[in-house]
Amino acid sequence: MSATNKALLNITKQYPDIEKKKYLSQADVPNIESKFKAPFFFAVGVVSSLCLIGWATLSNTSNAINNERQVPEEIVEDVVERSEHSENTYLPVNSPTSKIITPEVSRIYLNESIDEKSPIHHIKLPKIEENAVRVVNSNITQTKAKEASIVPETPRQHAINQTEPQEQLHVEEVEVLPSELAQRNREVAKKALDNSDFSSAIKAYYGVLKYQPKDEDSRKKLAALLYGKREIQESAAILQQGIKLNKDSVDLRLALASLLQKEEQLEAALSVLEYIPLGASVDYLATRGGLAQKLKLMDLAEESYKMLVAKDPDNGRWWLGLAIVYERNAQVEKALKTYKKGLVTPGLSRSSQVFVRDRIKLLETMEGNE
Repeated sequence: MSATNKALLNITKQYPDIEKKKYLSQADVPNIESKFKAPFFFAVGVVSSLCLIGWATLSNTSNAINNERQVPEEIVEDVVERSEHSENTYLPVNSPTSKIITPEVSRIYLNESIDEKSPIHHIKLPKIEENAVRVVNSNITQTKAKEASIVPETPRQHAINQTEPQEQLHVEEVEVLPSELAQRNREVAKKALDNSDFSSAIKAYYGVLKYQPKDEDSRKKLAALLYGKREIQESAAILQQGIKLNKDSVDLRLALASLLQKEEQLEAALSVLEYIPLGASVDYLATRGGLAQKLKLMDLAEESYKMLVAKDPDNGRWWLGLAIVYERNAQVEKALKTYKKGLVTPGLSRSSQVFVRDRIKLLETMEGNE
C-alpha cells in the first residue's frame, strides 16, 4: 500500500461524520505484487516445459530419420531370400519393409532409379547380385564392430573370446645331421671330463661313435676311459671295432698294442702290429721291431729296422737295432758295418755307445780269428 492511500485512510477515520459524497472514499488498490507473482512463475514454467517438449520432439525426429536410413540385417536377408525364390516378386508399397527401405538402399538392388515423389504402388525386385549383398553385409559388420567396441563385453562373451584360438602354432620337423648330433655329444663329453664325471663322459663318447663310428680320436678316448675303470676287454673291443672299420689306422693299432703290452700280452700286441699299413709312422715301425726282437722273431725285426733306416737314416738307434738283428742272424760282416754306422750317427746314449764299441771289438776279434 502506498503512502497516499495510507494518508487518505487516516483522514477518513478522523472525520467519520462528514458525508461520504463530499469526501473521497477509500480506494481499493489491489496488491499488484501478490496478484502477478504466481501467474508470472506459472508462465515461466509453461514456457520451459514447451521448450523441453519441442527439443525432445526434434531429437526423436532426427533419431527416427537416422534409424530409417539404416537397413536392418533381417530386412536385407528377407529381400535376398525373396529374390532367390522368384525373379519377379512384387512388394507392396504400404508393407512394413517399404517404409524402411530408403531410395539410397534400393538403388543398390534396383537397376532402375525410383523417383520418391512419383506414386508407385508396387516395386519390382530384380535378381540381386552377390556383390551387392556382400557390400551391405560388410557395412553392417562394420557397424556391429563399432558397437561392440563401445559396449563392454559380458562375462559370457569374454569367456568365449578367451576360448577362441588366437594363433595357430605350426610345428615343423627339422632333421638334424649325424655330424651335428656327434658334435653335441663331444661337447657333453668334454664338459664331463672337465668336471671329472667319467661315467657321463663314457656315455657321451658312446653317443659320438653311434653317429660317427669312424671318429678315431673319440674311440681312443673312450678306450682309455674304459681301461681306467679296468674294463680291459671292453676297451680292447672298442679299439678292435675301429680297426675293422679302417685296417690302415695306425693310431688304433698302436693304442691296442700299447694296451696289450701293459697287460703283458706281447704276442697279441705284435700280432696287431704285424700288418704294416700304408703310411706307417716311425713309432709304429719302432714298436713293431722292438716287439719282434723281444720275441726273437728276426724276420719281422729285420723288416722293421730296414724300413726305419730308410725312413730316418740320421738316427743311430735304428742302425743299432738292425746291427743286433744281423749279429743274431750270424751275419758278422753286416753286423760290424752296421755297428760302425750307428756309432757315428747321432741318437745313441752313452750306455748305447759303450755297448756298440764292445760289440765292434768283439766282432773284429771274431773276424780276425776267422
